[in-house]
Amino acid sequence: MDKIKALLKDKEKMRELISYLIFGVLTTVVSWGVYYVWRQAFKMTSYPTDSAAYTLIATSGQVVSFVLSVLFAFVTNKKYVFKSEKTAGSGLWREFALFVSARIMAWVLFDLALFNLLLLIAKNMIADADLWLKLLMNVLVVIFNYVASKWVIFKK
Repeated sequence: MDKIKALLKDKEKMRELISYLIFGVLTTVVSWGVYYVWRQAFKMTSYPTDSAAYTLIATSGQVVSFVLSVLFAFVTNKKYVFKSEKTAGSGLWREFALFVSARIMAWVLFDLALFNLLLLIAKNMIADADLWLKLLMNVLVVIFNYVASKWVIFKK
């Protein structure tokens, strides 16, 4: 309880946590928006859930939404959440490489491996299983990414 009270009194930590959550939600909106448009553009639901086309559209949508949401997340996390002032000469590219590496690790673990494993299991049991699984993956990825950003990428 004392740790929670101390956190609530630390304005900078609260600002960082709240802004991370806000930009995390916006990053999720970017990811979901891109995935939804992709899913609709390629008429994913017109294919049987056990078809290669269905799986290919779902997976390729994950790839495209990942790339665009990572770029959005890097800019917002660097500038507004962790307020990193590193420039091209002072570690910007190292931050970017670490950020992208952590996101790729989270993407491989959650958005590809776990997503596809669970999609294989759930696609015939749950309507729109891909959407429910994408939501679960977003939650897991947000937690992983905060830890990586806070203690590895943008550490002070």
